[in-house]
Amino acid sequence: MMFFPFQLKRIKRQQIVAFALLFNTFSWYYLGRLIVTKIGLTFGENSFENLVLGVVYPSSLVLSAIVGSVFLMKMRRTRTFEAWLVFGVGASLYSALFLGSSFLWAVTAAVALGVSLGVGLPSALGYFTETVSVENRGKVGGIVLLGTFLSFPLILMVMNTLDVVASAAILAVWRAWCLPLVFLIRGKETPFEPVVRRASVGSVLRHREFAMYFIAWFMFSFVDSFETVVVNSAIGDFRFVIKIVEPAIAGVSTLVGGVFADWIGRKRVLIFGFVSLGVAFAALGLFAQFWLSWLFYFVTDGIALGLLWVLFIIVLWGDITPNGTERFYAIGEAPFFLTGIFSLFLTPFLASIPESSSFSLAAFFLFLAVLPLLYAPETLPEKKMKDRELKVYVEKAMKVKEKYA
Repeated sequence: MMFFPFQLKRIKRQQIVAFALLFNTFSWYYLGRLIVTKIGLTFGENSFENLVLGVVYPSSLVLSAIVGSVFLMKMRRTRTFEAWLVFGVGASLYSALFLGSSFLWAVTAAVALGVSLGVGLPSALGYFTETVSVENRGKVGGIVLLGTFLSFPLILMVMNTLDVVASAAILAVWRAWCLPLVFLIRGKETPFEPVVRRASVGSVLRHREFAMYFIAWFMFSFVDSFETVVVNSAIGDFRFVIKIVEPAIAGVSTLVGGVFADWIGRKRVLIFGFVSLGVAFAALGLFAQFWLSWLFYFVTDGIALGLLWVLFIIVLWGDITPNGTERFYAIGEAPFFLTGIFSLFLTPFLASIPESSSFSLAAFFLFLAVLPLLYAPETLPEKKMKDRELKVYVEKAMKVKEKYA
């Protein structure tokens, strides 16, 4: 297959570990969010305590990721991963001690879960960048998110039937299965080189290429956060079905989008995702009374989520620079995890905005987000794209030669 130029026999153990770490981590993030939601609901759905927990979990995750990208880079990767995974198991078991009586305990459990995920996430993503070649990152990242999205509906159905203690026990076991794999890469690390870690947090924010993509990513996350609230209120109980179908569409889209991103470049795939989702919101703004518009929106939304997430979450920040990759990931991941906070604070204000107006506003912002992408450079090296075009041409020439030989 021309879209999959690598063979299974070429996959190294480092790549297997990188894949397993990311799959385990992103699925564990959703599991942790379910635990925090269950703890928050014990205080009441609309309670102040529930709101605080909803803010604390992603905030602690983002802040710990930035701190980890600064202070953990001089540690050997295997030691970082071992400590990170053990910390995650411990945080999961700590959340199993919840008895529903202490708000302070609930906050510390949410913080522990967030920190135990965020502190090592930039290192795992940086390791992925180092072990997977630039022309294969889209495909491999797509497979990681495909597994995450396809497993999430099953996880959701199982976890909804369990209490906090049983859910936390599953969370600990899920984090622990990845720990033995880290021993596969012991002795396979390259020595630490100080020059590779020179990029500071400030230099990341001043990086022009990073800023172009980050602005578009932040605008998308902002739109997705307030439109999720509007859509949920518009479709009511039907949202449960969408939670099953839409992640499946998004999962398949991550793989297809990753393949095309490795083939035609990241920038074209991103622009297609933004424009298609903008068209879907525009259709809802004009024809929200027709069910066909909603069907078109949900299908397009699933496709666009897959395309944008695989690039913004896994691929893009590792493409931008080989120096200080972890800090680019730590800051670049933030909008994805902060989306839930945006939703919490925007919900009271969205009640006064008509649905059609909110959809039209979302379409406007998404089209506006395309502007920085038009000026952003392509992150997939042009040489890689030309090499693949040449390879396809040679393969076709060989087939023609065999046919007429």
